[in-house]
Amino acid sequence: MSGLFSEPSVKKILEVGEIEEQLEKKGKNINKISFLKGFLDDDYKDKRADIVRLLGPLLIHKDNSVENYSLTYDSFGEGVEPIYFWILDFMRDSPPGGLGLDVQKGPEEFEASVSSGYYGEMGQRTSLMQQKAVEYLGTINNLIKSILNLIYDLKEFEIKLSPYNDINNKDLSDEDKRAAMHSLKGVWMDQVDARKGRGSINLLAQDLAFVTLRDAFFYVNSSEEIAKLDLNLRVRNILDRKLTEFNAWLKFSDQEVRKRYEIEKTYLRSQIGTLKLYASWVKPYLIAAQKLKMSGNKKSDFLNPDIVNSFSNMQMDIKLYGKKEIKPSAVHDSYSDIKLDKKYFMVIEIDLRFRSVPSAMSGQGGRHYIHGGRTDIKFSGFIMDADELGVRESMELYEDINLIEEYVGVSLEQLQVEIDHYLKPEVKKDNKKEAVVKAPLSNPFGGLFKGFGEIINPLKETIFPKKKPYSFIYKELEDAAKSKAKKTTFVIYNTYKKTHGMVAV
Repeated sequence: MSGLFSEPSVKKILEVGEIEEQLEKKGKNINKISFLKGFLDDDYKDKRADIVRLLGPLLIHKDNSVENYSLTYDSFGEGVEPIYFWILDFMRDSPPGGLGLDVQKGPEEFEASVSSGYYGEMGQRTSLMQQKAVEYLGTINNLIKSILNLIYDLKEFEIKLSPYNDINNKDLSDEDKRAAMHSLKGVWMDQVDARKGRGSINLLAQDLAFVTLRDAFFYVNSSEEIAKLDLNLRVRNILDRKLTEFNAWLKFSDQEVRKRYEIEKTYLRSQIGTLKLYASWVKPYLIAAQKLKMSGNKKSDFLNPDIVNSFSNMQMDIKLYGKKEIKPSAVHDSYSDIKLDKKYFMVIEIDLRFRSVPSAMSGQGGRHYIHGGRTDIKFSGFIMDADELGVRESMELYEDINLIEEYVGVSLEQLQVEIDHYLKPEVKKDNKKEAVVKAPLSNPFGGLFKGFGEIINPLKETIFPKKKPYSFIYKELEDAAKSKAKKTTFVIYNTYKKTHGMVAV
């Protein structure tokens, strides 16, 4: 019987470390992908960047590819720029001159030997970017401190405004309103009336034996109530004067506190606008400094054998991604009108690795380098659904966001929650419109037509049967995406070889 009344199970929210431990226990990559995709829901919204970091590399992995080709050749007389731009243009251009893919550049890394001129020049540019970024970040930190102080001030104003709102709230009981009025009277006695010295209520009750004055002040709220009290004339006169002063203070203090509250909110909005402006200015410098940082600065147990410090050479790794949605019409023309919840995409990855000897050239446009050397090109085809594609495309975005948060030192997401509480306008519901929508006119013949529908629908399915359940369409669409990815990968590989005078099919 205890099982019938047991509490419903609550989903346990795992930490990132626990997710990584379970991920290591998974065998194949496809199982790891399915496992991590289960954490892309709202429960793990604050950990999405870490989930993307774990899931992203698994999506573009050789074990998940449907087709792979590789090409290697040495060409010291030819720069790497023509190779890169030929592949980019062929993937992006519309047919018949190209494949018409939506192309994006992926991660880009480079490393140069420390004795090369390229290393020295990139180091100088990196230092300039970092110096400019540090200047902006100092201003951003001061703005964040100012915003935090404003938020704390606004919280205090909310506490001050709470009793004012309670005494004007028609939904509250008389006891709650009385408690709010007592709170305001206490504030007035401690902060306003206390400045009068021996003329204040507290000292009159303490030094001059007006023992009933303090309790009577909290009890009455009008001159009529004072007249009904069994007190001597002197006490009633003092009480009437103090109550008049309190009512005047109550009116003007309410206006002043609300006015200062709105001024603080306006100033907060101004500071947020300034913060966004500086953040937009510093972001290009941070990203540029990050991109100019060579991959050799990363921690590694082994040194790159392609880079020799006494040589003047460098290595570059560039990735290109081309995507195209595979629609149901690709399976069969009769599927063209079907709307599916899940979309499949063909994704082509081109991994270009250049080991070059840069040659410095000076011209009208300034100093630049010409790269020539060994070229390794890998052509890989993948299929992804919309969720997987979104994860892959957001990898670089999350890296930029984490980079800024790391330098700023404050969780911008948590700060945004506090800011929205004060600056985001409240949405008021229109009850009248909702009532109109929820109560449409009823059709007196609705039941009659419904009865005919119950008879016709089985006949309709018999005469015009459904083409196929959607579960079969998803499987056929996935197979069509695999076939298209294989063909497209081969076309890029084979066409590149033909146009560059290599042996091709």
